Amino acid sequence: MLSSPGVIVLVVFVLLYLGVVLPAVWSRRSHRRQAAMRVLELMLGLFVLRVLAGLLRR
Repeated sequence: MLSSPGVIVLVVFVLLYLGVVLPAVWSRRSHRRQAAMRVLELMLGLFVLRVLAGLLRR
């Protein structure tokens, strides 16, 4: 049950949300917001590249 793909995806999503998205939006310190935004942009960029690569392989 705990090793099902849905649970793993949910856990990864929650960890990323708590560790990257919330600090990028809610932190009072600008350097923390900027660092979190850079990580978020990097992660989203890698995701987009993977999706595009998957589409090009078809």
